Amino acid sequence: MEVGKRLLLLGIASGIFSQLCLATGCGSERGTDSPEIGFYAASVLDTIPSDGAVQRPGQLDFSADFRSSGSVWTKGLNEEDVFLASMDAGDWTLGIGKGGHIYSLRGSFGETIPPQRTDSPWNDEVWQMVVTAEEVITPIHDFQALGREQRRATLPLMYFIHQSGIYVKGQAGGIDSGLVARPFYSPVLRQAWDAERRAFSVVNWAQQARTPCVWRSGALIFTEYRDLGDGIIEVTQVLHHSGEELLTHLNAPWGGVRHSLLPHTIMSMPDGSWEEVEGSWGWSNVPQRNLGDTGGWTAWAGDPADEGSPGLALVFGTEPGRLSDLKKRRSFVRYGTAANVAVRDYQVTAQISKIRLYPGESLAARWYLVIGSFGEVRARAAEMVPHAGVWRPEFNRSALQPVWWSKGAPATAGEGPASFGLFAHPVAGTVPVYSMEDTRSGKHFFTTDPYVLTETVPFPNPLPEDHPEFERYQGRVIYQQYASPGVLRDLLGFAYPTLLPGGSGDTARKISLPGANGESIILWVPWIGDDLR
Repeated sequence: MEVGKRLLLLGIASGIFSQLCLATGCGSERGTDSPEIGFYAASVLDTIPSDGAVQRPGQLDFSADFRSSGSVWTKGLNEEDVFLASMDAGDWTLGIGKGGHIYSLRGSFGETIPPQRTDSPWNDEVWQMVVTAEEVITPIHDFQALGREQRRATLPLMYFIHQSGIYVKGQAGGIDSGLVARPFYSPVLRQAWDAERRAFSVVNWAQQARTPCVWRSGALIFTEYRDLGDGIIEVTQVLHHSGEELLTHLNAPWGGVRHSLLPHTIMSMPDGSWEEVEGSWGWSNVPQRNLGDTGGWTAWAGDPADEGSPGLALVFGTEPGRLSDLKKRRSFVRYGTAANVAVRDYQVTAQISKIRLYPGESLAARWYLVIGSFGEVRARAAEMVPHAGVWRPEFNRSALQPVWWSKGAPATAGEGPASFGLFAHPVAGTVPVYSMEDTRSGKHFFTTDPYVLTETVPFPNPLPEDHPEFERYQGRVIYQQYASPGVLRDLLGFAYPTLLPGGSGDTARKISLPGANGESIILWVPWIGDDLR
């Protein structure tokens, strides 16, 4: 990522932007509130906060070419289907999935990620961010509790956004089976490897896990994996919500380990001690603790009586101080062994925050995975506790993502002067702007709607007429984005969809850009070539 280059160096030359205007009818109307702002070039991946823990010296081997983990997975699954990248520090290897999630984490003692199920291959039993809207999902869960038939009929009504991707049809036909034959992992919109920082960054359009679904997803999840040395992996994430519902329940992260490898769950205590805990993970009575009633981490061990036994820790922090206005209550951690342990082989955990994330807002989360011996992970996890947590990030309005119109396609890298600049971060009042390809024609265009070419199918209301939620699901459709001819190629940046009352608060220029199906879209952008200060 190249940060800090002045957009002045990208000042528009006559050819590029003139061609764009001729092709799209570029406007020149301007906002009424246009203070002098010193813009600088940045990347949308700079949205991820970079103020984490101190990094130790070390070496790391990164690859975007497929490398098998060497792990044993459930029969019939192909690891190459999920692979996006790998990070190898010698004492651990991280497999990053196409959804930006962790699908494999190996230490010298073996694979810690469970073997997977055929209805959720690297979708559920992985390390990832999950979010939902309880006002929407709770009544559906209550209805599904009436029986298997009610559950199957209402799968398309379930509101659960997974960073990883969607559930699929399982061979066993269990209650978790999805409705789509093949995995669809949350599309990668941008990725970058920073060798100097030993960090991999990626942003994904996170999916409604129960697909096809009557609900859309406007969730963008930015993730950075950074090797800190000494077996410590720092994970920093930003969730930007460009959807329509109030998001209220956040797992950051959801994950766990193989029970057969690390069967003992350890909970840290506020006084620096620890204890072994037990519990079952199910629909109810799952054990939990407020973060403030822990030492800020949990761990799993092969044998807690042996300091040299293999161990893995998750660091989530203690949530000290005043409660943020982002949260409705203190955060807590849940843990337990998943049912049918012989098949799932899963020790589950989730760091849960009850939040209020309205459309257009963002949150950040930072957590750590520490791998090594049981004695090592306890000590190193305690060091990371002050750096972990969930908070509202602040974004710099002066950071602009340059955009080129090159060979009939939008691009965020190019030769010569850029055509215009979008906000690099999701500042208040803006919407995401994507580059999409219509794979039927090969044409590229701009859009603010990732579903713009998605086919929909009417979905008959499965709820009885006397159900309190019946009207909510009348006349709905299900979205088949997993089979859409429109494929997202890039997150170009952020722009105002309309001119805000009294001006934008920044330099704002009206621009008309090529949209889907030969139509145009109108946006207000912070910079067009000759308007740069």
